Formats: sequence, structure tokens, C-alpha cells
Amino acid sequence: MKRSLPLIASVCLLWPGGAQLFGQAATPKPDDPNGHAPAISVERVLAVSGQGYFPVALRMRDGRIAVVHRGGGGHLTIHGRLDMIFSSDEGKTWTKPTVVVDSPIDDRNPAFGEADDGTLVVGFWKTATYDEQDHYNPKLDKEKSTWVTRSQDAGKTWSEPTPIDCADIGIGSPFGHIIALPDKSLLMAIYGFALRPAGEKRDPERLHSYVYRSTDRGQTWSRLSEIPGPKEQLSETSLLRLPSGKILAAVRTRGDEMLESESTDDGRTWSTIHALAPRGILPADLTLLPDNRVLITMGNRIGPYGVVGIVGDAEGKFDWSKRFALVTDAFNRDCGYPSNVVLSDGRVLTVYYATKANDQPAWKMHAGAVFFRPPAP
Repeated sequence: MKRSLPLIASVCLLWPGGAQLFGQAATPKPDDPNGHAPAISVERVLAVSGQGYFPVALRMRDGRIAVVHRGGGGHLTIHGRLDMIFSSDEGKTWTKPTVVVDSPIDDRNPAFGEADDGTLVVGFWKTATYDEQDHYNPKLDKEKSTWVTRSQDAGKTWSEPTPIDCADIGIGSPFGHIIALPDKSLLMAIYGFALRPAGEKRDPERLHSYVYRSTDRGQTWSRLSEIPGPKEQLSETSLLRLPSGKILAAVRTRGDEMLESESTDDGRTWSTIHALAPRGILPADLTLLPDNRVLITMGNRIGPYGVVGIVGDAEGKFDWSKRFALVTDAFNRDCGYPSNVVLSDGRVLTVYYATKANDQPAWKMHAGAVFFRPPAP
């Protein structure tokens, strides 16, 4: 173990980085400066302090809400680990963090889901690509690997991590919610370099988004498909399965845009990718609401910094002009990564991170939890 738990932490993904309608091939202004949106009524609490980068929230089958996030250090440090917090009162209060995984190198970039039997599954990436001064340098010839750990006792203990074979895509970084299909298989979005024929050199600057599948409740994984992106470098991808069976994918580009694709065959093939939001609105989380409309929340790195949301229709079409603001006081662009859970009263809980909160001076690096009622149709 690198250190005991109560230290500073932060959770992060490596690659920082629209159209009016999600699901249509409209072309937005790529540098639209208008990130402003009308605010809606929200309540907010502090979920975890001193850490909280890249949270992924999940409603467990026992009714509690769990959030996996990065702990152990700052945005980039070899001391990173993955921690988890829990809430038993619909997000009003949170437990102290407990360790999910803490290897001798940097554990980061979690994806989180639950199998049909209640097994919790966390995919993650770890790397040793830091120099002697703990400066991140991805060009160093050091370990980069993809792993999965599981809990069969509701997060009390976690299995010894096992590797996921992502050697042919280099990075292999998971993201977002691991989703379950009716056949009990699981899908997880993992981004990495473009595939190359055997013996051909891989382009270290070109990222693609892949979907991996598990048929044994998250123990083992294999690559199922690639989300097409003609000229885009694709990375962090949010997945959501609709009642119709269609799967939506909201995909971040390395150029800090949000794009979308959809699959009608359980993730085996994907539609041509289309624009979703202006540059600087990223990354996203997709959530099915009780009335079958689809909520998308996204980090706002245009300003005011924080989190924005849009409620789309039942097929996941979103109108950018109907966006609303959930968080507007993040200190800088290093913020966002929202993750949503629907509450028992129909409201939504969105967990996000920020390095500081301008309206809450005592909140330094933190993950916050925002409560709101989605706008009516």
C-alpha cells in the first residue's frame, strides 16, 4: 500500500479533451463561447473533501449510493489510488472514503457498475509513467495496464485486481458507468490508440473509443466493437441502454468536443458519430429518468465553470438551447465529470468534482453532490 487512507486525493482521466440535437447530424459552431445557461433550483452538499476527481456514482441493489473516485494525491501523481464513499440517505450524508485499490503505482480512471447478482465491478487503468520528480510523462517506457476488481459483499472488500488485455490499444483507459444488458452481460467503454495490423507501428497520438464485454459478471473482458470517428480522436465515453434496446454513447474527443453515436444491436455496431455540444462542454453522463426521458449532464469548461444538463426525449435527442446550469462556481476548468443517480422521490443526484468552489470558500479540492428536479417536458 502506498499510504493509509485519510490523505489528500483526487480522481482524474488522462486525456483532457455541437450540434443542436443529439442524434442528428447538425454541425455546431466548434468554438461557441456561450456556455452560459439558466440556473434551476438545486441543493448541494459536500460528498468528499481533499479528493474526489472523476467520480462515478451508482445506485446499489441494497438501496445505497456508492461513488468510486480517485484518491491518494493530485490530478497526476504516481501515488494515486481508487477510493469509495457511500450514502444511506439518498446522498445527504456520506461515509469516509475506503480503499478500493492501491497498488505501488498510479491507479486511476475508474469505470463502475453492478452485475445482475449484485457484484460491484470497477475497471481502471494504472501507470508508472512518472519521472523521479513525480512528473507525468506518457512517453516513458514504463507500465501502462488495464485492470478490473470486484466486490461480492457490497463494497466491504475487493478482489485482487486482474488484468484486461488491452495490449493492442496501448492505453486501455476505462470510463463511466459499466452497463448491464438483458442477457446479464456487461459493457464497459475503454479508450486507447487505434488498432494496427500485426507488425505495424501504432500512432501514439491517435485515440479511439472501444466497447468491451464481459459474460461472467465482470471477471473477464474482451473487445466487442469500436465507435467510429472519421477524423476525431475519441476518448471518454458514456453508455446508456434505453428501454427500446438502443444504446446511446456520448463520446469526448481529444479536441474537447462531445459527439454521439448509437447502437441497435447491443453494442456490436455503431452509427456514424454526430456532434452533441460546443467545444469545451465535456465529458458527459447519460441517465434514464422515470418518465423515460434521457438526461445528459456535462462539465462546463467554457464558463461559468461547473456542470450543465439537458433533458432530451425518450430516444435521446437533446436540444442545446434547452440546457440548464447545475454548478456555476467551480474555480477553474479543472472540474466537472458529472455522474448521475435517480433518487426515490424522482429528483436526480449529480456528483461532480472541482478544485475549489467560489461560493463555498471552505471547499477546497472536493466532490460535490447536487440535487435537482429535472425540468418538465
